[in-house]
Amino acid sequence: MKVVWTDTAELSYFKELNFIAEKWNNREVKKFMMLVDEFVEKLENKTLQGKILSHWNMRSFVISKQTTLFFNYFEKSDIIELLFFWNNSQNPMELENILSGF
Repeated sequence: MKVVWTDTAELSYFKELNFIAEKWNNREVKKFMMLVDEFVEKLENKTLQGKILSHWNMRSFVISKQTTLFFNYFEKSDIIELLFFWNNSQNPMELENILSGF
């Protein structure tokens, strides 16, 4: 499968990296980056994981305790589109608003 990062995914990924660096340290940043890389590699190798969110026609996967990745899977074209990373400590109502925009 081909994995494509949206601009929003890239921005939210770097925002999460900055948050981790400020709250913890660079070691934790590297751990998070490895978790993301491992998950993307699994997707590329056709190991589709994640919770199906049928209401929004997308999937989610908890990358770490504090971060969830939202993505789309286009079966016909065999493409995974990474949508955005979400810090789970944020306001859930804000998440609802973001999801409604997709």
